[in-house]
Amino acid sequence: MTELYRPIVLPVLQSRHTLLVTFHSSLIMYLRHLSLTNFRTYARLELDLPAQAILLHGDNAQGKTSLLEAIYVLATGRSSHTASDRQLIHWLASEESHTPYARLVADVVRKDRAGADRPLHIEMVLMLEPANTEDGWRFRKQIKVNGAVVKGAALIGQIAVVMFLPDDVEIVSGGPSNRRRYLDSVLAQVDAEYVEALELYADVLARRNALLKQLAEAGGAANAADQLIYWDEQLARSGALITLRRQAAIAELETLADQRHRTLTSERHNLHLRYQPSFSPDQPRTPIYQRSLNLDLPTQSPEATLAQAQAAYLKQLAARRGEELARGATLVGPHRDELRFIADEIDLGTFGSRGQQRTAVLALKLAEVHWLRAKIGDWPILLLDEVMAELDMNRRGFLLNQINGAHQSILTGTDPEMFAADFRAHAKLLRVVRGRIED
Repeated sequence: MTELYRPIVLPVLQSRHTLLVTFHSSLIMYLRHLSLTNFRTYARLELDLPAQAILLHGDNAQGKTSLLEAIYVLATGRSSHTASDRQLIHWLASEESHTPYARLVADVVRKDRAGADRPLHIEMVLMLEPANTEDGWRFRKQIKVNGAVVKGAALIGQIAVVMFLPDDVEIVSGGPSNRRRYLDSVLAQVDAEYVEALELYADVLARRNALLKQLAEAGGAANAADQLIYWDEQLARSGALITLRRQAAIAELETLADQRHRTLTSERHNLHLRYQPSFSPDQPRTPIYQRSLNLDLPTQSPEATLAQAQAAYLKQLAARRGEELARGATLVGPHRDELRFIADEIDLGTFGSRGQQRTAVLALKLAEVHWLRAKIGDWPILLLDEVMAELDMNRRGFLLNQINGAHQSILTGTDPEMFAADFRAHAKLLRVVRGRIED
């Protein structure tokens, strides 16, 4: 075995598939102060935020979305809009400094069930340092929680947020990767073990694919199975856990989403979320409505254990060994999973109208809010970016009613009149103009 495929040591994953909640038991959680330096359109911002609904209004391209994105980055460690963190650094910082950087700071109020304060201070610095690379820069990120330097995974369990975006409809209408990314973002907020499994899976998948490609270019090998078995086992360990955690979360989200979907459609239409893993941990059973659509969506029983899922995964890898060697890629695993949205025997991703897709995704996002409430024992911070413009009056009212009671919700819009008068009367209105916030 070449140096590239030297075995790596992986931690032992727990043999359970219940969700691992790491949040402190808090009754109140909200962002008290936000500080930004060289972030997106903001050269400098110091902003106090109350525990109530906040409406950021103003013309397009003034900084409303960037402010919500900053909060999301501080809560999750990643952007809601770009895969490249270096794009978050203000362009002027890149021109005026030898070491361009962006700095984000959040002061969060948290009170536990006993009423004791558990304040939280999160600081994140994004830096571009001169380096001998193709573009001359090396990107570095530093995160501090209450003054201590931590890894990104330490943000799990600190702040919970739910972000509503106009392009959320792509969760339903877009490709499978959109849905997998959505599931990962939801679970990553409450399940540290899931995040660990994702990271391990990505690493092992890359190594296994490199080996498959090497074997494919060599025309296959008589001992290919022997070379792959180690990576098969490592892939199955993390991949099976990912599959079971997704399955459990989807089952819970489905109940909440269906309730809200029925209300949105005046009890006329139900909504089913159907997880379609690329391997089935136990004997698949296909409901009648799935068979009539020829969807072939395997459904797992909750009794499926991690060991059973791992065994099923290994069996599928072995069964498709020849095909994988021919194509030089891994064809089985959570990186190829699918989630389908079914309303009244219609696959909304394929056959649903734009209106049906928007209704389904609104029900899903509201389900996410209440799912997180159940997991953490508190309202998450709600971030709603320009979503009212995509909804009719009835759905606007339903959305505002559903988030009523949140400790803190931050909404954006170009026109405050889109929001009901009683909402505006109780909300804090702030105008955003060229990276500045005005009362």
